[in-house]
Amino acid sequence: MSTSMIQRAYIVPGLPHLTANIPVESWETLRRGLRQAGERVKAANPDVIVIYSTQWISVLGHSFQTNPNPKGLHVDENWYEYGDFPFDLRVDAALGTRAAALASSLGLATKTVNYDGFPLDTGTLVALRFLNPDNTIPVSVVSCNIYAGQEDSLTLGRAMRQAIEESGKRAVVVACTGLSGRFFTEEVDPRTDRFAHAEDDTWNRRILDLIEQGKNSEVLALSGEYARAAVADMGFKAFAWLMGTLGTPATLGTVLAYGPVWGTGAAVVEYA
Repeated sequence: MSTSMIQRAYIVPGLPHLTANIPVESWETLRRGLRQAGERVKAANPDVIVIYSTQWISVLGHSFQTNPNPKGLHVDENWYEYGDFPFDLRVDAALGTRAAALASSLGLATKTVNYDGFPLDTGTLVALRFLNPDNTIPVSVVSCNIYAGQEDSLTLGRAMRQAIEESGKRAVVVACTGLSGRFFTEEVDPRTDRFAHAEDDTWNRRILDLIEQGKNSEVLALSGEYARAAVADMGFKAFAWLMGTLGTPATLGTVLAYGPVWGTGAAVVEYA
């Protein structure tokens, strides 16, 4: 890793299907990968888990969760049949506040969020259910600005990296995102889940192969084309944020799991 304070980094999916007790082969493969990642996060014993979630969408700049203890019940806006998500989180407010200030100093519009009742997103809660199931590790959550491009996302990640280094805290950083983003638009039997388009699978595998070779800069260069060809989740900007946080290293990523979720692509990837 590019900074000794970051113990591990992950790309994880955040769709609620993965928390449902439905025996779908690809979903179970992804669940196993998420559980494996959770075991490794626990073994790393970090002081904080930092999450950038493409499902926490912001419009007016980049938001940082700074409520020390958000709690409540979340039901996904689209997939409510896959369960409720009660939450009672421990948030590292100081880290989020500092990262927001640093990002602002780098020219990004930022704001901190600290009030009761503010909704948490499904992706964050799905990721934490696997990576921090006992709620023993404080978290820091960053939004996905729908209008941000790759360069702003890299800058946002650099701000978070600096905040982590200044804090002296051992961190695990997580990009909660999908790969190809073409959902089925009709009702399907989950047991027949597959990629909506064969070319999406081809593109996903191309990106994951580059990640496994440590060619992360090439993935950044291909992200625009990938987004257009496979409708990559939010333009794959979560990967840019992750690379900003890690310093775009030549570190090899390990694909722990890969498969479809309701037509889209999903993977669990580890950088260690």
